[in-house]
Order: sequence, then C-alpha cells, then structure tokens
Amino acid sequence: MKSDFDIGQYIIANRDDLQNWGEFVAKTIVDEHSSLLKMPVYPRVKDPDSARKKQLKKMYSNPAVDMTDLVGVRFVVLTSDDLEPILQTINASTNWTPKQTRNPDAEAASDPSSFGYQSHHYELRPTSGDPWCCEVQVRTLLQHTMAELSHDAFYKASQKVPSQALRLVARSIALMETTDELLCMAMESVRAAQAPFDAFTAEAVAQAAAIGGGGADLIDDLFKAYAEFITYEGLEEFRSFLRQRSFILGKIASRAGKGIFAFPASCLVVYWLAERKPRRIVKHWPFPGSSDDLSQILSDLGISH
Repeated sequence: MKSDFDIGQYIIANRDDLQNWGEFVAKTIVDEHSSLLKMPVYPRVKDPDSARKKQLKKMYSNPAVDMTDLVGVRFVVLTSDDLEPILQTINASTNWTPKQTRNPDAEAASDPSSFGYQSHHYELRPTSGDPWCCEVQVRTLLQHTMAELSHDAFYKASQKVPSQALRLVARSIALMETTDELLCMAMESVRAAQAPFDAFTAEAVAQAAAIGGGGADLIDDLFKAYAEFITYEGLEEFRSFLRQRSFILGKIASRAGKGIFAFPASCLVVYWLAERKPRRIVKHWPFPGSSDDLSQILSDLGISH
C-alpha cells in the first residue's frame, strides 16, 4: 500500500459500509440472543484520528485490512453462564470467518494464579466482499464494569500505574469471579424452581392451539395465587384432566373474547384448578373483575359454590 495512504480518510470514505458491516454482525447475534443481552448493542466505527494514531504506532503494511477494529461491537450478558450461547453463534456462523484473539478461560487455565483482563475477543471478517475486520467483545456485566474501570484508570494513565493499584485490581477480579460463580448458582436455582411453571405454560399454550392458541397472559397471576399446585405431578394431572374434559375447549371457544375466556391457555388452567380445589380457587381468585366468569366455569364443571 502506498506510504501516503491515509487510514483516517479511508474510514471517512467507507464509514457507511463499515457501519453496515457492524450492524449486520450485531443483528445476527441480537436476533438470536436478545433475551441474554443486558446492554444496548451499538456498532462503533473507529474514529479516523484514533486510526491514524494507531497506524503511527503499529505501522501496518495494509492498515485497511490489518487494522482489526475498523468497526467494533460489544455484547454484554448477566453472568458467565450466558456467554456460551453467543460464543457458539459467533463460531458457527457462515457469514464470517471468526478468529478468537482473547479467551479468558484459556488464559486462566494456563496461568491459574493470575487475575487479568476478562473478555472474549473475536476478529470477524466477512466470507465475501471487503475483508474489513469487525472486532467483537463478549463479556458479563461484572467483566464490563472491570474493563471500563481498568481502561479509564490504567489505559489512559500517562504515568506508570502504581503496583498497589494493580494488586487491588487483581484482588477485585478475583472477587468478581467468586461473585459470578455465586450468581450462576443462584440463577440455576431459580431456573430449577421455575421449570414446572414454564412446563405448565407450554402445555396450556399447546392445548389451546386447537381453538386458536395464545392467551397465556393471565397465567403468571394464576401461578402466584395457586403456586402450591404447580408441580410436575400437577402437570400430569392437568394433562389427564384435559383429555377427560375435552368439552372444555368448546366452552372456551363459544365465549371467545369475553372476560377470562379471551385468554384460552390461561382459562384451561382455571378449569383444572377449579375442579381440583374449588373453595381454594374462589377464596383466592386473583381477578375480581371476572368473578362471573369463574362462576360460569364452576357451573360447567357441575360444581356449586
């Protein structure tokens, strides 16, 4: 490349295409893992002057290709358990060629006594078109906090960082790892407790598909009011109940759009609960605006109250 090549001017001339490349990478991950991401994702095209400064330091022979952060994207998740799905998508995509340049897990395995910078870094180049590199970082919220602190306090420092400060950061990272481990354990406990509720919801939605599906909006309120019944054993009873009371679907369909019957999946759960513990259901009914609907459901089941 010519010695008078200006990487800054090159970025200015190609800014829109670089931005589009970063947005494509971001959209690919966000579309598949939006529920895991805890911060907005904004692709960032490298500042022209920053690129010029980097070229002075690195002296790339072909900066338009060799500079790995012409555009960058960062993905931040809650805990380390949420990292792997995103890393798998990055590695598996056929839209780019991935190269992992930093792997904190591998670094910790090779030097377990050190506590350094923590973030997964990738260089992604499109499988066709311009070979521009998109730098991707994948980290947890705790890792992001530590990286931002380190960048502001150490990377930007004009003087040598005191050894005491480095020691304090190493201790903080060790504490961060412990905190992340505890949070992962806590989240796993929550997921285990939530599992039968999710299974109930999925079953109710599947059963309601016969009359148009949907209508699970009230299920969370029902679960809170009658949580003691929502177990895996209860789920089997629910399935058996629906097999034996197939007429219920017709009842709900005939009253479509009216009160609680506008929520078919939720309504199926109400029918099951009403037959199982009618007094308990009436006493703790969470929808006072649809008491008449509950009376209709009890009547359908032949239950007086």
